[in-house]
Amino acid sequence: MVQARDRIRMIYFAAEGVFSPVLDSQVIVPLKRMGHHAPEITRALLILTSVRHARNAETARRLAAVCEALPGVNVIHRFRLPKNLPLEASIWSVQLRQAIRACGYAGDAPIIVHCRGQFAGAAAARLKRRDSRLRILLDVRGALEDEVQFAGILGRYLRYQGAASLAEALAGADGLNTVTQRLADHVRMNRHLTRHLPSAVVGCCVDTKRFRFDPAVRTARRKELGLEKEFVVCYCGAMSHWQRPDALADAFAAIRAEMPDARFLVLTREAKPLRAELARAGVRDGDVTICSAPHRKVASFMMAGEVGLLLREDILSNHVASPVKFAEYLRCGLPVILTPYIGDFGAFVTAHGVGQTVGFPIRAHEVAAAARALRTRLEIEGETFRRRCSQVAGEYLSWDAQGGKLIALYRGLGGPARNGNLLGE
Repeated sequence: MVQARDRIRMIYFAAEGVFSPVLDSQVIVPLKRMGHHAPEITRALLILTSVRHARNAETARRLAAVCEALPGVNVIHRFRLPKNLPLEASIWSVQLRQAIRACGYAGDAPIIVHCRGQFAGAAAARLKRRDSRLRILLDVRGALEDEVQFAGILGRYLRYQGAASLAEALAGADGLNTVTQRLADHVRMNRHLTRHLPSAVVGCCVDTKRFRFDPAVRTARRKELGLEKEFVVCYCGAMSHWQRPDALADAFAAIRAEMPDARFLVLTREAKPLRAELARAGVRDGDVTICSAPHRKVASFMMAGEVGLLLREDILSNHVASPVKFAEYLRCGLPVILTPYIGDFGAFVTAHGVGQTVGFPIRAHEVAAAARALRTRLEIEGETFRRRCSQVAGEYLSWDAQGGKLIALYRGLGGPARNGNLLGE
């Protein structure tokens, strides 16, 4: 039984809303895990959802599902204005203060605010100026200055706002998590972080209960899809500009030219951009299966593949990224063909032998050679290789493997109040 004096109080601050595609795997799962492995931590979750969903009947159902998935967690939901408006940090800080009161966090003991992203971190930093109990764990997710796609005045404003929010969040931070080591280095070198903060590198981890390799499920799904005899190349995810549907189409076209039995299995709700690129690349409709599935069934579709594709261009935002799809592919038994500068994953596949790297822009001969190498290994090792991929993901890229780093930060930040920020690595 945990004594009251030993309890650590925390609130997870997520502003992406209840419909965020990563809310389940990157927020709910680690909070659940924390309840099992660190019962001394009192958990709360503040979710800010765009006000445009206020009249959406699905919002209440989704929120109820979040609450049901997190027994013992105080889930607080508020609506927010569209992002990037003036006074955003001040408004969010008020909502955070109200959430802390709703949690019943009274007294002088520290309150850890795990801020998912720099905008939440900036809001928490403003509140911290008036509430010395706050201990801010800033969870930096990417290099936002490289993600702004607008030109002109709007682009300059968004870059300025992003830089200002990160500076404010770093100034108020007591601990730091980044999703890749490259991002940690970028923050320290380019954001003039001269203070030493307790820190961790915990990327987007896979939910090992939902994503796994099961030969029986694989066989059944391939039969259902009519892919029993094909070499199935898989892509799962959205079709935003940084996902590069043009590169995906070119890569599959190269593989298909080399392997007449290749079939492209695409799991997405945004098929239109990819269909246009596949037509441009000369890929026939009969060589592609595009479908969508509820999140609980995605893993079974991924298992139907032989290899997964994860192709991004050589820019800063990809250098520091940690797309969860990489770990999900591996966990489902798929070695990955990827560009080498996606976060820390290029070095990872080389070290563990669970994929092949190719350059960008896509070169047909290079992609075909990568697919051929993985196909040869799958033909020789079969299920053993697939299980190896799944095992590696579980050992290195899961919440079971990585979650303890965050718990250690919580325990350090939740100790007795200190003067100023925490020092030391």
